[in-house]
Amino acid sequence: MYIRSNFYVKFNEFEKLISRNLDKRGLDKVNLTGQIESCVKSLNLSQTVVIVTGFVIKSAGVGETDGPPGALALAYGLERLGKKVVIVTDKYSEKFLKIGVELLNLEASIHIFKENMEDQQAEQIINEYEPDHIIAIERPGRNIENRCYSMMGEDITEFCPNTDLLFIKAKQHNIRTSAVGDGGNEVGMGKVSDVVKKHVFKGNIICAQVETDSLIVAGVSNWGAFAICAGLCITNNKIIMYGEKTYQDVLEKIVKAGAVDGCSKKNETTVDGLSYEENLNIFIKLKTTAENSIKYRLSASY
Repeated sequence: MYIRSNFYVKFNEFEKLISRNLDKRGLDKVNLTGQIESCVKSLNLSQTVVIVTGFVIKSAGVGETDGPPGALALAYGLERLGKKVVIVTDKYSEKFLKIGVELLNLEASIHIFKENMEDQQAEQIINEYEPDHIIAIERPGRNIENRCYSMMGEDITEFCPNTDLLFIKAKQHNIRTSAVGDGGNEVGMGKVSDVVKKHVFKGNIICAQVETDSLIVAGVSNWGAFAICAGLCITNNKIIMYGEKTYQDVLEKIVKAGAVDGCSKKNETTVDGLSYEENLNIFIKLKTTAENSIKYRLSASY
């Protein structure tokens, strides 16, 4: 679909932008390259994409502000490229995704994963929607003992329907997979389990085992999703990222619905302990970098 050299520099810029904050969790030791690019290339070749998101905060009994905003931004961008999108989440983040889908006027269907029905649901989603790609944005992954943990080592298994099965079955069906994570305990982090176990706090306990074809490690998982959107922009020569006002509306509405910051555990428009302004700044930089690249290529073609 595209010549790699045309976009290599921009993908590097995106990776650098989203790498901020990785040292605080030990994930700056991860040595992966080309992951945004490989994810974007696969998404461009896909017709139907399943996005899995939602990370429960046990003490609050609801999902966090990291994950759903990124998933919604990606769904928005994919639909503008003519892709069909299915969003998978659990009851703890359900209302956030429904609010976002309505706000953004998306056609995406939402599938709520339930406990004790995971195997059947995973099979149903794959058989019914026939996805070409399944991607997780900040979704708890199970460790070697089939348990889910918070980044502080708190067992949250009973709050996490096993969406790992979607990725396990995807491999069996030769469906491409990607994941975005920021702590080591998310779906996809099995790809860098050696780093997680060695450098992340309680990494040998919390490390998720499921690997994905592409793994984007970001300071905040939303940033990784936004970087994928930026990559889709430049490879399609089309602006598919919404604006600052919509970014604000999405975050404010899910917070009003009860979403909490995963670090502070507070019902506020911060994400992973970083201010609204800090998170918005990364979004704007990614969007601006992508749009400037498009404008440059358009002007150079005349």
